Amino acid sequence: MTAIPKLEPENVEYTLDTAELIVKTTRERRAGSVGEKQAQHLLLNELKRYCDETKQETFKTHPGAGTIAEKLLCMLLVVCVFVFSYSVNHGNVIPASIVLFSSLIIFCVFCYKFIFDGKKLDFITPSKTSSNLLGIRYSRSETQSRVVLVSRSDSPQCLRAYKFGNRAQYILSLASIIGNTCLFISALLFLFSGAPEGTPFFKALSGICFIFVPFYVVSVFHINSKRVASGISTSIIPSATILAVFKQFQENSFRFDRTEICCLITGSDYSSRAGAYAFANKYKRLYRDVPTIFIPIEEITSSKKLSVFFRDGSGTTGSEYIANTIREAGTNLGLKIKPESHLLGSGAFTPFSKNHFPACSLGTSKEYTSKCFLANGEKLSDINKKSVADVGSLIIETLNYFDG
Repeated sequence: MTAIPKLEPENVEYTLDTAELIVKTTRERRAGSVGEKQAQHLLLNELKRYCDETKQETFKTHPGAGTIAEKLLCMLLVVCVFVFSYSVNHGNVIPASIVLFSSLIIFCVFCYKFIFDGKKLDFITPSKTSSNLLGIRYSRSETQSRVVLVSRSDSPQCLRAYKFGNRAQYILSLASIIGNTCLFISALLFLFSGAPEGTPFFKALSGICFIFVPFYVVSVFHINSKRVASGISTSIIPSATILAVFKQFQENSFRFDRTEICCLITGSDYSSRAGAYAFANKYKRLYRDVPTIFIPIEEITSSKKLSVFFRDGSGTTGSEYIANTIREAGTNLGLKIKPESHLLGSGAFTPFSKNHFPACSLGTSKEYTSKCFLANGEKLSDINKKSVADVGSLIIETLNYFDG
């Protein structure tokens, strides 16, 4: 049986109303916060209305570990630059050797934590308890496949935004990588040259290394501004849209013939990634009973700028087949969806791909999501209803493809 690929107008309104209700109820999105628990309570109640089975599973997360690690690395870089300058001026081998070793450690830690999404360093911040919400709608006959739609429970009124713009983090990270590389090469050349004292060439290299110090300082003291928004974070729209799709199926007594569909809502903020890893690790054996795919839905701001993500900065590759299927479903609905890669770090699909599940993310193009929240004066009702309808219809049509 095939579902009509259209999210009905009343369910578009339901999407916006549900998101607005969550926003009014919660203010903070930190992992383990009261606001996160309130949002998840509301979402779980909605899942129970439209799913055959629901679960709430807790997991441990370490919010802020990445931020603390980055600040510590940048502080160490500042120290290393001054130590290298001292070595050049005094021709001292030992400080230069320490700088060489430290810059290598910094590079390895940065790659492990921020490019390959490593978790072993998360202990530097206290653990918090968050939870995953899972809703399941069974297939009409024997289940032969499973599609898991993934979203987050982000729902803050009080938002954090970088004062220097959303791209500032990428710029600072890139500057740190280049600066650390210059420092490593400079220290290596200095040691291979016999650590000459006060030569103009190495003083020039030391000066180049000092150019990057302001970037390190900004990274350490990178202030996040808080503001109470009249609108919402765009990352709650996917959760509300998936609920609307399930609601429409329930009200029309619709089930796919062979495909079980699931809704996985992970935690807020950093815990969303930790929740995805926790779920993938727990179900990597249990979900081998039938072919299972994961489609995480990232921020949605406009259906005119949709992209699929199946490659990330760590080299992890998701499923190109899923990406092409979503794009084909979009073409049937008159939506242009382009493939896109994450420049740095990992994507929403990464936790599932690393556990050998076929996965691909859907969301607004990163080139378009320069704003993570609505402008002052706008309200939730000002969000383009057509975009919500288009994304809901795209979800339904994609599910049709996989069931067929």
